[in-house]
Amino acid sequence: METIKGKIKNYVFHNDENSYSIARIITETDEIVTIVGYFPVISEDIDYEFSGTWVKHQNYGDQLKVESFHKCEEQSASGLVSYLSSSFFHGIGEKTAQKIVDLLGTDAIQKIQKDKSILKQVGLNAIRIEKFYQQLIENQTNEHILVALYGYNLSGKLAMKLLSKYQMLTLEKLEENPYRLIDDIEGIGFIKADEIASKLGIGKDDHRRIKAAIIYAMQNIAYQNGDLYLTEIQLKDYAIQVLGTETDLDLGISELMEEGRLILENDRYYLSLSYYTEIGLAEKLIELSEAPAQSHDLDYLETLVDAVEIQRGMQYTVIQKKAITIALSNQVSIITGGPGTGKTTIIDGLLEVYRIYHNLNYKNPAIYDRIALMAPTGRAAKRMKELLDMDAKTIHRHLGYNYDGLFTYDEHHQLPNDLIIVDEASMIDIFLAKKLFSAIKLGAQVVIVGDVDQLPSVGPGQVLSDLIESNILPVIRLNEIHRQAKDSKIISLARSVNEQNLTAEDLMSGQDIYLYRAQAERIRSVIIQQIEGALSEGYSMIDDIQVLAPMYKGELGIDRFNQLLQDKFNPNKDIGMIYGDKTYYVGDKVIQLVNDPERLIMNGDIGIVKEIKYNTKNDQYMIVTFDDNDVMYEKADLDELNLAYAISIHKSQGSEYKIVMMPMVRNYMHMLKKELIYTAITRAKRYLIILGDMNLLIYAANHLSEKRQTTLAQRLNRELEASETIPDEDALSPYDFM
Repeated sequence: METIKGKIKNYVFHNDENSYSIARIITETDEIVTIVGYFPVISEDIDYEFSGTWVKHQNYGDQLKVESFHKCEEQSASGLVSYLSSSFFHGIGEKTAQKIVDLLGTDAIQKIQKDKSILKQVGLNAIRIEKFYQQLIENQTNEHILVALYGYNLSGKLAMKLLSKYQMLTLEKLEENPYRLIDDIEGIGFIKADEIASKLGIGKDDHRRIKAAIIYAMQNIAYQNGDLYLTEIQLKDYAIQVLGTETDLDLGISELMEEGRLILENDRYYLSLSYYTEIGLAEKLIELSEAPAQSHDLDYLETLVDAVEIQRGMQYTVIQKKAITIALSNQVSIITGGPGTGKTTIIDGLLEVYRIYHNLNYKNPAIYDRIALMAPTGRAAKRMKELLDMDAKTIHRHLGYNYDGLFTYDEHHQLPNDLIIVDEASMIDIFLAKKLFSAIKLGAQVVIVGDVDQLPSVGPGQVLSDLIESNILPVIRLNEIHRQAKDSKIISLARSVNEQNLTAEDLMSGQDIYLYRAQAERIRSVIIQQIEGALSEGYSMIDDIQVLAPMYKGELGIDRFNQLLQDKFNPNKDIGMIYGDKTYYVGDKVIQLVNDPERLIMNGDIGIVKEIKYNTKNDQYMIVTFDDNDVMYEKADLDELNLAYAISIHKSQGSEYKIVMMPMVRNYMHMLKKELIYTAITRAKRYLIILGDMNLLIYAANHLSEKRQTTLAQRLNRELEASETIPDEDALSPYDFM
């Protein structure tokens, strides 16, 4: 850590939202030095000490990356006059500032803080004294708070987040309970909060620490496993893992239950938000399924199915016809099946029968007030739109998700649609499901479509699986592979993996599948060769080819593949935008990592870097195109992006690619499960290339993911009754329980 002393010369850039700044300072030796980091706008007339580490920018040379700063104890008289007459203090001109310094000296600020009445000697009246004093205290307090936060080893970025959140009460809130930062401030977990608590003298057995560890275990370990509840043994084991030592947790658990943050039901511990969400979802689904339905003429529906069959020039199977009539004659229904079983064909036929039955005009834009097609991700919605030739959107977009994280449509203001079709339903977690179904009006028909054998949602719960298991809704299971797909070895391999009966024949290459047995060190070069061959055949690196892997780190991890493929296949290296250990260039394939409704991009959206430019202040920014939506990223925004030549199998859900390449090596073994491999295989539309140890396919097919701990199915079939009074929906917020 190096420290330099100087005055701010000018700000090259300052982001008001997160206080990321680039500034030039004049040092004691009259050198001009560039500093970067997260710090507020500070006076250009006061000497400061800046501490940090030197970094080298490829275009701008050496810069000091600031980790902390503080005002120098001794200030020059001229600097102090400039500071007191600056925009930080309204109503104090240069003459008055000069009087203050002449009368009180260079330690005027300290003297005024001790006794503001001393300003009467300068000739200020009581109102001006009070106004000046309050402004002085606010400026001094903010800097004092930041200095204190840096002392807790918080980065400038996190320190500014705390100051923005709590303002003048920052240190008070921190000292009251530093563990609140886990919930309030993005980027702070239990370890960082625990470090701060230790510096504040909070003991290892403090009840605040124990309660924070219990909640953290529920939110992180349980949620990461997809579980909505934990047994007492699990809860204590996980919390002790977080605490790092054996500790009596009983009092902490009791206090959390008294506070309503934990719910105990039949030896199961839930976070309150999870508990009430699951109950609310079950009640709404029961209500929707039992709502008085419009009577349907089944004979007429069957006649229309036959007519659409002739119109489409195709022949539906018995189960497909049954699926269409069941879906259109029930309030809520489920269609589930793997690739090649005709889910899209059924939806297409269902929409046409619905149009004829209700005498609708699909060319009239008002049709979208009657019918809503939706999917969890932008890629899945786009594919739905292309296949069905009707507009489809993400669930978030349909619900009117806005930049404040709120939804336009909810239980009070419901969706207008009479028919709602939800695709890729296996990806929907318990919280999104609750938001969606709460916004559906009674009497609407809902068709839930998905492959229940795929990976469950990234978030907690297993909604599609639980709905099917509950047996309260009609379920159409599609098992028959249609003739167009019967010759696909991709589909036969997926089915063999799913049914756990891989044979020697399955482990042989075919017309659309290439199984390459190779040692780990050969896999990277073979993938490059295969991509080169595909590109020469006219396939697109951006749209058609996707490398999938289950983990990020390691020589065959996602990060290494991205670096390798970027180096090999993106020739645009003239101008780069550096962020951390990554450099982005024009033409790079990138993936959005978080929801950003304000800019109409969501977690999992794939884009292309279109331009890298400089603004009038000579700061770099990047334009990324997401399906014709151009989005600007400044450097501070790049934590929301990653390269996407290779992505995780989880991130690929809801998408299809013409060519999928998937390494299969022993380093992945701890992650290899049937559902993961099945999901990866079913992403391939035209060609699948698996490289590595084929015996690992057999291993993966015979290892199932552990069933998630949920109770939605039991609540749906009324095996469980709520043991708690459910609070009003308006009173519930995730932040109340985190």
